[in-house]
Amino acid sequence: MGDAAVDFGCADLAVNGTLDVSSANVRNTDSVQINAGGTVNGGTGTLGLTGDFSNAGTFSKGTGTVSIADGCGNTTSTIAGSQSFSALSVTTTTGKTLLFTAGATTSVSPGLLTLQGAPGNLLKVRSTVPGTPAKLNLLGTQNIRYVDVADNHGTGLTLAPGLPSASNSVNSGNVFNWFDVLPIIPALSAVGLMLLSLLVVGYGLHGRRSAQLTASGNRAHR
Repeated sequence: MGDAAVDFGCADLAVNGTLDVSSANVRNTDSVQINAGGTVNGGTGTLGLTGDFSNAGTFSKGTGTVSIADGCGNTTSTIAGSQSFSALSVTTTTGKTLLFTAGATTSVSPGLLTLQGAPGNLLKVRSTVPGTPAKLNLLGTQNIRYVDVADNHGTGLTLAPGLPSASNSVNSGNVFNWFDVLPIIPALSAVGLMLLSLLVVGYGLHGRRSAQLTASGNRAHR
């Protein structure tokens, strides 16, 4: 595609061969579907769509951006399965719903994650199965405002850190490592607690012994 600006006019983009986005600006795609045997090389450009993103082939993210926006009559967009993006942007002024696949992980690294709604029209972040969380792994930068989040667990950096109100957002439940909700810390077993206690006691005894030796040495030099 080179550095062209390509408007799909709300048609789907189904990839069966090899598509090199290069530095192009692709926009107004309905849905992007990479079929088995298909390859998309993300390059440095922008792959813009308004519907769903699915990949049964190969998506080489490059350093470009996958951008999901309003348009083509789509009020819901789904990122199907586990996907990895260099940068991901999802924006709405009309109140779109973004679905991540339950149990799957969407990764954004090392670029920018943008999740942006609007006053009165929040971007709803949901799982494809209510009550079963999807996972979002951010290892880059973020711009998250005006979102309503449920059934999503952050597995990388904390997403929209701080109170939800700080980012004009809403916590609708079953979220971790979002806002002010801390990530899950695995509970120690009884054996693990015992070993931790012994370690703490041993460290304390070592510190006390070191202090005694230091005091003895000081007296010896007087």
